[in-house]
Amino acid sequence: MRHEEFAERTVKRLEAVADRLEEEGRRLGVYGAVSARAGEMRLAALLTREEAEAVTRAELTRAERGA
Repeated sequence: MRHEEFAERTVKRLEAVADRLEEEGRRLGVYGAVSARAGEMRLAALLTREEAEAVTRAELTRAERGA
């Protein structure tokens, strides 16, 4: 599995967990308490996506130098 695929799968799982966490928080009446945690998961998803993009750019740069 390529790093882009791994990152995208990870992002989808983190975002899905964040969504479920927020839904549960609303249902239980503790939305404020779980909203920060859901936000942290979304931030982790963003960082994962950005890191995969950075690795892709680095690989392209190395390939161009080697060409």
